[in-house]
Parts: sequence; C-alpha cells; structure tokens
Amino acid sequence: MEDLKERLPISIVAEKMNTTPLNVLMHIKRNLLQGVEEDGIWMIDCQSLEVLLAKTGGSKAKDVCASGCGKKHSCGGGCS
Repeated sequence: MEDLKERLPISIVAEKMNTTPLNVLMHIKRNLLQGVEEDGIWMIDCQSLEVLLAKTGGSKAKDVCASGCGKKHSCGGGCS
C-alpha cells in the first residue's frame, strides 16, 4: 500500500527554505529531509520539512555543501 504522507514538490520546498531545488536535494542526500521522486518530480515529506525549519529557524541547514568544496561556504553561491 502506498504511503499517504503529505508531500510538497521540491520547487515549493525550495521557496519555503529560501534556497534552490538543488540545495533541497542535498538536504535529502544528507538525510536532513525525507523525499521521494514521483513521476520525475521530487516530493518532500511535510513533517520532515517542518522539523528542519524548526531546527534551523526557518532556513536551510548549515554545512550542506559538498565536502570537496574548497570555498567552504564563502563562495556566496546557493549553498552558503
């Protein structure tokens, strides 16, 4: 039976987090958000989003950049 959790599309989640869809995917990769791909669109679990936003004060998590990033959040890009 399919899981009936409430989900939001990645574009809406990115807006709520004031970031990019790519950064949201990095949050999923780091297990900071729960999401599944449905028909080519990533859908994010609303409860995991609420938990993250409460923990981060309504923003994205720190230290989500790739560990190989030499700029260490000083690049001014979407992940800093």
